[in-house]
Amino acid sequence: MNPLVLLLDDSRENHELLPRMLKGLPGMDTVQTMCFASGGEALAWCRENEPDLCLVDYHMPGMNGIAFITEVRKLPRFGGIPMIMISGAADAELRQRALLSGANDFLTRPVDAEEFKARVYSLLSLRMSLINPPDKIAGSSFGRRSEATPAPGSSVVRGEPRGGGEQRVERLAHDVELLERQALEREHEQIIFKLSRLSSTRDEETGNHMHRVAHISRLIASELGHDEQFCDMIYLAAPMHDIGKVGIPDKILLKPGRLTAEEWEIMKTHTIIGYNVLKDSSSPLLRMGADIAHSHHEKYGGQGYPQGLVGEAIPVVGRIVAVADELDALLSVRPYKHAWNLKDALEQMRRERGRHFDPACIDIMLRHIDAILAIQKKFADASEVILPEAPALQRGVA
Repeated sequence: MNPLVLLLDDSRENHELLPRMLKGLPGMDTVQTMCFASGGEALAWCRENEPDLCLVDYHMPGMNGIAFITEVRKLPRFGGIPMIMISGAADAELRQRALLSGANDFLTRPVDAEEFKARVYSLLSLRMSLINPPDKIAGSSFGRRSEATPAPGSSVVRGEPRGGGEQRVERLAHDVELLERQALEREHEQIIFKLSRLSSTRDEETGNHMHRVAHISRLIASELGHDEQFCDMIYLAAPMHDIGKVGIPDKILLKPGRLTAEEWEIMKTHTIIGYNVLKDSSSPLLRMGADIAHSHHEKYGGQGYPQGLVGEAIPVVGRIVAVADELDALLSVRPYKHAWNLKDALEQMRRERGRHFDPACIDIMLRHIDAILAIQKKFADASEVILPEAPALQRGVA
C-alpha cells in the first residue's frame, strides 16, 4: 500500500522531519507526502485531490489548523478522511476545539516518534482497508494509486473494490461502520459541548465550573481504577450533570433568595428532565450523561433525590460527579455566597463522608487535593478568589 499524506505546517523543518518519521510503517511500502505551508494552498489542492490522512499544524499564518479542518470537512469525499491536529500547546480547550472541528486525533509537540507512528498507522490502516481491501486478487492494480506522487493540481483517481466474495463485503461493511462510528462520536462530543454550554447560560454556574468538574471527575475516576476510555467518557459527560435545568422556570432557577418548599420540589425535577432528554440516545457518552444527570444529587446514605438510592445502588458516575460538583461549588463564588475557605470546605466534605458522598471518592479527593487545587487555579473564574482563612458563609441552594 502507498498511502498519501497531506502535511500542513509552516515550518520547512517539519516538512523534512515528519515524512522521515512516516517511513517503515508496517504493511505500507511507501508513505507519500504532499507538504504545504499555507492553509489556503492546501485547501485548493484538496478540491482536486484526495489524501488518505491529513497532518495539520494549529499555529499557521492566515488560516489556522482548526479553520482548515472545518473547511476541508465540507468538501466531497472528505467526511471520512482521518485528520490529526498537531500543536505545541497542551491545552484541553484547544484539543476539544480541534476534535469538535473534525479532527480525529490530537498530538502535542514535541512529538514522540513512536506515539506519532502508532497514531498515524492506526488511522491509515483503517483508511486503506476501505480503498484497498487486503483480499483483492493478487497482482491486481485495481483500486491502487499510481506509484508516482501526485503533483499539486493533479487528480487522484480511486478505483472501486471488485465484486465477489461475502467475506470481502462483510469486511468492507465493518470498516464503513467503524468510520461512521468515529464520525458519530465527533458529533456526540459536539452535542455534549453545546448542551453543557446551554445549561450553564441559564444558571449562576460558569463555563469554567464545567471544566473544573470535568477534570476533577476524570481524576477521581482514574484513581478508582477505571480504564482510560471510561475516564475520557466521564470527562466529556460530567459537564452535563445539570442539563435538566434548561427546563426549570427562570423565576425559580434565577431566584436570588431561598426557595419555598414548592419551588424546591420543582427545582429537584431538573434531574429527571436531564435524564429523560438523554436516556434513549444511541451514544454511550450521552447515556452516561443521562445517568449523571439523574443520580448526582443522590446521597450515599439514601436521603438524596430523585430516587433515594443508597450506597452502590447509585451509579458510580453519579457518585464521582457529586463529589467533584459539590467541592467546586463550595470553593466558588456565587451571587448568593462567597467562596468557602479551603479548610472549612474540606471539613464539610469529610463530615458528609458515607452520608452524602461515597467514602472512596472522598478519600481520593483528600489524597489528591493538591492536584484538584491546581485544576481550580488553572480554570479559575476571573472574579473568583479562594480565601484560605476567611470564615465560611451559609451555603445557597446547589
